[in-house]
Amino acid sequence: MTLNIFEKRIKAWNEKYPPLSPEILRKINKLVEQYDKTQQVEKDSKVLSITDGTKLVREFKGRRYTVLVLQDGYEFNGSKYKSLSAVANKITGTRWNGKKFFGVA
Repeated sequence: MTLNIFEKRIKAWNEKYPPLSPEILRKINKLVEQYDKTQQVEKDSKVLSITDGTKLVREFKGRRYTVLVLQDGYEFNGSKYKSLSAVANKITGTRWNGKKFFGVA
């Protein structure tokens, strides 16, 4: 049996990253079902809220950056930040919307 391109990508993802939690998988499935019915994506930040302990990863200019989501902020390189925008600004040296920079908006 040969794998199609999507199955190959999923397999590579699963080998590289830990599995998603059942809660996140349910939310993703809910979004996919909604899209299948309406052909539109509802942009509700509450649908995919970021929970404590989540690691956000972003590659920027050839370097990988990881941020840990805390109950009251974010941890990056051993320092605590109040917002993702502050972390994105630290990484890039310019003003960024942190949620967009990390792909969670």
